[in-house]
Amino acid sequence: MKRDTNFGVSYLVCAAALCYPAAGSAQTSTSPSVPASATGSSGSQTPQTQSDTSIQEIVVTAQRRRENLQDVPITVQAFSAQSLQASGVTNAADLARVVPGMTMPTSAGYTLPHLRGVGITAIGPGIENSVALYVDGVYRGSSSSDAMALNNIASLEVEKGPQGTLFGRNATGGLIQVSTKDPKAGPLSGSADLGYANYQTTSGDLYLTGGSELIAGDLAVKASHQNQGWGVNVATGQDVNATDLDLSLRSKWLIRPTDSTKLTVIFDYADVKFSTSALQNYGNTANIYYPGGTPNLSKYDVDLDSQPKRHLQDGGVSVQLDQDLGFASFVDIVSYRRGTYRWNVDFDLGPNPYSINTPVQVDKQFTDELQLLSRNQSRLTWVVGLFYYYADNGYDPQIVNSSGPAVNPLKPITLVDNMTFQETNSVAAYGQGSLDLGFRTKLTVGARYTNEKRGLDGLQMAYLNGVVPITLANVDTSVTTHTPTWRVALDHDFTDTIHAYTTYNRGFKSGGYNVTAPALAPYSPEKLDAYEIGLKTQFFDRSVTLNTAGFYYNYSNIQVSRFINGSPQVYNGGAAELYGLDTDLTMRITERFSVTGGFELLHTEFTNFPNADFFNGCATPYPTVCSLSATGKQLPQAPNASVTVNVDYRIPLRAGELNLDVNSSSSSGYFFAPNNEDRQGPYTLVNGSAQWANEQYQFSVWAKNITNVIVPISVNQAPSATAVGYAAPRTFGVTVGVKF
Repeated sequence: MKRDTNFGVSYLVCAAALCYPAAGSAQTSTSPSVPASATGSSGSQTPQTQSDTSIQEIVVTAQRRRENLQDVPITVQAFSAQSLQASGVTNAADLARVVPGMTMPTSAGYTLPHLRGVGITAIGPGIENSVALYVDGVYRGSSSSDAMALNNIASLEVEKGPQGTLFGRNATGGLIQVSTKDPKAGPLSGSADLGYANYQTTSGDLYLTGGSELIAGDLAVKASHQNQGWGVNVATGQDVNATDLDLSLRSKWLIRPTDSTKLTVIFDYADVKFSTSALQNYGNTANIYYPGGTPNLSKYDVDLDSQPKRHLQDGGVSVQLDQDLGFASFVDIVSYRRGTYRWNVDFDLGPNPYSINTPVQVDKQFTDELQLLSRNQSRLTWVVGLFYYYADNGYDPQIVNSSGPAVNPLKPITLVDNMTFQETNSVAAYGQGSLDLGFRTKLTVGARYTNEKRGLDGLQMAYLNGVVPITLANVDTSVTTHTPTWRVALDHDFTDTIHAYTTYNRGFKSGGYNVTAPALAPYSPEKLDAYEIGLKTQFFDRSVTLNTAGFYYNYSNIQVSRFINGSPQVYNGGAAELYGLDTDLTMRITERFSVTGGFELLHTEFTNFPNADFFNGCATPYPTVCSLSATGKQLPQAPNASVTVNVDYRIPLRAGELNLDVNSSSSSGYFFAPNNEDRQGPYTLVNGSAQWANEQYQFSVWAKNITNVIVPISVNQAPSATAVGYAAPRTFGVTVGVKF
């Protein structure tokens, strides 16, 4: 099998000489130059009375309780709000810039995170990501909401590997945990920022907080408007690849009626109008609609009769009760969310109205999680919990219009109307305990049992010549699964600064129905067995942190995506093995100069996939599709090598301080589909910022993708055409801010 290893080896040798690079900081990712202030949340730092170059302790909640990152037997990367801002990370999709081994493809506005080669590229109602997203303890089930702006963030964690015992049903690849700021008691205070960037982009942030010890609240508002697109739709003359509106609101309230009781109430809302990653014909090659191909276009231009438009409205409320029971802590988190996503795709990818898909997706979810956590004083620490998840996801409606070469003359369907919803009821019970065995050794055992019912109810109608109705699907069906998952870990402290561990985890991702094609049988759950051995170390009076983990995955019943008639579908694609090495390093060279870095080496291979979709290797020349074996092929979105590097330097001034930050992320490249027919080659992205700040004011200049590297953010193959959308070009701007 062809492997692209030269890039990975040569780059990593160079990187090792620098510091085992990794951007934005891996398992000690909070930049030492800007201490985190995430009190009561993950990724926070605890002050220590050590040397000026010692790295402060980072506290994470990867095991549902606050622990020192260096003591947790999981590969975790933790980031403060300040380090994310300095690295140019403003939304969830930007995390790939600072986490080695992570890719963030985006298709039709859906953000689809992959970790260590594990993820899904299918989109649509009820299709959940393999890397779960939690915001303030609440699971986000819809992948359309994963494109969230990082508004009012206190800290962020990325946990690699299946987290199915404590975090549930769809954390096969890993977990992203976001914690927002807590309001502060006292008189009204806050901050405000205004920014301007190229492409006539304006932005603003406002944060207000205040209250008493009994009740305190805050309000966070974040908004931006891009007046000029990265490209133009030559068919209409309108701009494309722009975010016309990105508005997010969040308000958190803390109520402390007694010393042992705390209520946290959070409201959030997002409204996003955008046309980024607008699709064009991949390589401007021939497709079924345009046998002669399409005119050459720049990467950000399109030639579509239907102007790309996407509009996401998403919001929710959550209530968390924290009760100190003396012998343990009780937590109850209840949430409700609702979102509507309207978008369109001109799937013929040309100026004629041959194939237009216009869905209105509606997502509703309700969750309730109960937790009982022991205190940390005894040899045995434990957590038990119950989790209920309800979701209703579907089209209201999905309309597909076809004409010309998109219509089969033997069955001239010109209109398809789909009103189908998938309902999910999932109940899980879980528990995990860690026992101190003595001799600085600890054993952790956990298990989870999930009972889940997925139902499909809907009607999909087609119309011959737009008039004569025929029924494609009229369904009212369901499927129930019962799935155990588990975790075993053994860790040992050789010294106060050398911690070793080995783990075995079973994770799973739920099966379900294809709402876009309701006549199809359901696809099955996927499962992943993960084995990991790791070493977490600190040297030179804790001024250097080096964490390394080797892992092996046995991945079965893998859910993969395909596009049929412009609509995404999921099917099961056999089995694969994955193995690799994660290394993260932070060096605080002086009190004001720090370098953080990380790399991941990864091998992925389908061990059994006899029925993969192929397009370029068929007996009939493309455009066509055939079923061939992908056994021996690499998994999509799985680079053999990835590296991140972050350099941060602070300069004290007579008035305030100047903070300089440069970070880069490099990838050896990856394939877009299991057939390995289309591939992204090696690339490096570089970002930088310079910020002056004193106690009240700040001014910063920043740039993303400084070298203007153009990278596809999605490539979707289909029997009729192959579509591509591109990530952002070089952007730069200025921001001014004030605290009050």
